[in-house]
Amino acid sequence: MKIPYGVSNFKTIRNEGLYYVDKTEYLAKLEERDRFVFFVRPRRFGKSLFISMMQSYYDRREKENFEKLFGGLWLGEHPTQNRNRYLVLALDFSKAGATGGRSLQECFDAYLSECFDGFVQRYPDVYDEKFRESFLKKGPLERFVSMTICAHASGLPIYLIIDEYD
Repeated sequence: MKIPYGVSNFKTIRNEGLYYVDKTEYLAKLEERDRFVFFVRPRRFGKSLFISMMQSYYDRREKENFEKLFGGLWLGEHPTQNRNRYLVLALDFSKAGATGGRSLQECFDAYLSECFDGFVQRYPDVYDEKFRESFLKKGPLERFVSMTICAHASGLPIYLIIDEYD
């Protein structure tokens, strides 16, 4: 097996058969704790890979891939009730810095808008074409509010994951 040096994408590691140290048991343990979890670890300590694993586990779009991604792992043998239950919104704030002469606020708003647009496109069964048309005319705060209201009305919880928050 090849060692996935620098690879922080769980699906890539599992799909390409790269070496993976099974830490899925910790996800089940986290579910027993508080609703808000804050990971503080040094750089290159596996935070982004763990977050990527969380996305694959909780995202309802990955339900069909569960066995392929989690088969042979602890969580594959001991799934929790939250398996593939959520609409997953993942934000990586390291990608939201000021660039090209734009202010930090402008770049942050543009990044959030892009993330929110991608989010509603990934769940067309929840966010239909009519929703998306009006959605694109709103600013980032209004987009966030409208997509959470719509998800709530559909009875679908959103799992928010934030990486690179510093």
